[in-house]
This record gives sequence, structure tokens and C-alpha cells, in this order.
Amino acid sequence: MTLLVGLGNPTLRYAHTRHNAGFDILDSLVSELNLSFAFSPKHNAYLCVYKDFILLKPQTYMNLSGESVLSAKNFYKPKELLIVHDDLDLPLGVVRFKKGGGNGGHNGLKSIDLLCSNSYYRLRVGISKGIGVIEHVLSKFHKNEEPLKNAVFEHAKNALKFFIESHDFNAMQNRFTLKKPLQIES
Repeated sequence: MTLLVGLGNPTLRYAHTRHNAGFDILDSLVSELNLSFAFSPKHNAYLCVYKDFILLKPQTYMNLSGESVLSAKNFYKPKELLIVHDDLDLPLGVVRFKKGGGNGGHNGLKSIDLLCSNSYYRLRVGISKGIGVIEHVLSKFHKNEEPLKNAVFEHAKNALKFFIESHDFNAMQNRFTLKKPLQIES
């Protein structure tokens, strides 16, 4: 079993902000699979079970994401953990993967690292840097960024679909890494 976590902040105030990239990508995946999330008070998260994957969207705020992840991890005992999250150190249009490592200042990852460990897979989606970190990550994408954001979120969703079918992180990494921003036709 694999625990697949999309990071974000709950409530409509934060819907579709840069920091909610993980939520948006998991929502798109679940929608395409004709599934739905159900709220689990036990884990304070929205859950969706598909094949041998538990898809999880913590409903704590970002800084406390580790609480939901730890609860689900202790309950389901997954072999693997994959976190889908925004990364402001990567330009918009870039997707990278890694196993373990530092949290890069991402408070959701800090919480998971503190409560669980830092030995998990990551799907990192670039959101670019802006002036003022907090304001930037909690802002929505600009209208001129929307086409690229939509294309890269679709790319990330397809990477997750591949991973669900293959159970092969390295193959997903090799096939779906975007070291340079995705090129889209205008």
C-alpha cells in the first residue's frame, strides 16, 4: 500500500493558491478516475482509496500537515509515502522528483519530517519565487500563468497515474521530470 499525499491549506480562502498545488493535482486525479474524497475525522483529512493507494488531503493547515500524515501512516501502515507539493525554488513549469532530503523551508514538509521522517518520495511542482514568501505562496496564479500552470498540473497528474499503474518511482522520475519549464503553445 502507498500513501499519496497532496499538500495544501483547507477552506475556500486558500483554494487554488500556489501553496495548494498538491490539493489541486490530487483533486484532478480523483476526478479523472471518477472517484471522490470522503472526510475522515480520525485523520482530519479527505481520503480516497484506489487500488492499493490511499490518497490524502490533510485538513490541518499546512504547518500541521504531519499530524494527518502520521495518523494515516500509523493506521494504514503503507510501504511507501509520496508527497505532492509546491516548490518556490523551482520555476513555474518545472516538475522534479526526489527521495528524502531537506524540506527547503516548506512548512508542510517540516511538519512531516518532524513527526514521520524525511525518508519519503516527493513530487515537486515549481511555483516560482515572488516578493514576500508568505504572500506569494498564498496568492493565486496570475492570469498569464494559468495556461502553463494548467499544463504542468496535468503533467503531474499524469505522472501520478503512471505511478499508480507501475508502482515504480524511478520510472516515473525518469519519464516525467521537467528540468526546464514545460513549453506550451500559445
